[in-house]
Amino acid sequence: MSDCIGLITLDHVTKAYEEGGITRTILRDVSIEFGCGEFVVLLGKSGSGKSTLLNLIGGIDAPTSGDVRIDGCSITRMSDKERTLYRRNHIGFIFQAFNLIPTLSVMENVLLPVELSSNERVQRDGKARARDLLEKVGLRTRLDTFPDRLSGGEQQRVAIARALANDPLVVLADEPTGNLDAETGRVVLNLLDTLTRQAGRNLVMVTHSEEVIGIADRVLRLKDGQLV
Repeated sequence: MSDCIGLITLDHVTKAYEEGGITRTILRDVSIEFGCGEFVVLLGKSGSGKSTLLNLIGGIDAPTSGDVRIDGCSITRMSDKERTLYRRNHIGFIFQAFNLIPTLSVMENVLLPVELSSNERVQRDGKARARDLLEKVGLRTRLDTFPDRLSGGEQQRVAIARALANDPLVVLADEPTGNLDAETGRVVLNLLDTLTRQAGRNLVMVTHSEEVIGIADRVLRLKDGQLV
């Protein structure tokens, strides 16, 4: 294991799909390392491979060739079941569409990753951590509120708290401000940046927004499945 918590390494990673007898290569021989506690932004046009790269880091998908490692642990060599368990215990996700469960309250949504985690410490401290995170995102008085009573910015703040609730090694964000107006988006970005830095965790974000460049530690650009 590395001394760097959440160190991400991609070693000659290629991802291809078969479509109608034709091989479509999404990522081509990508090698990159994401350092300790880094905020890294992935920029590129639609179809450049940004979301695919995020899915490989998160263990949602496996590469066609090459290796993906977090803290020296190869996600590539895991079975589908092992990758699912790894995601639940070590990865936090934030999506453009918020993906909150409408029948659950704010608190219940944030506690979902805690309940799915097999980490005893996370389960033991989960409720206190969830309350602390919701206070940090400014929703301490909305614990029993349902998502449809919240604004878009408030829903994304709940999603940020949920992504950090299981104390993940890595937080992955796919267009987290895509459904927000410019000012609300800036507030959400700064909040996400602050909370992940406080936790000393890596944040890897896919975005079309050039505004994010100003607060990221590093910006990687993808074009036609390759880093440029």
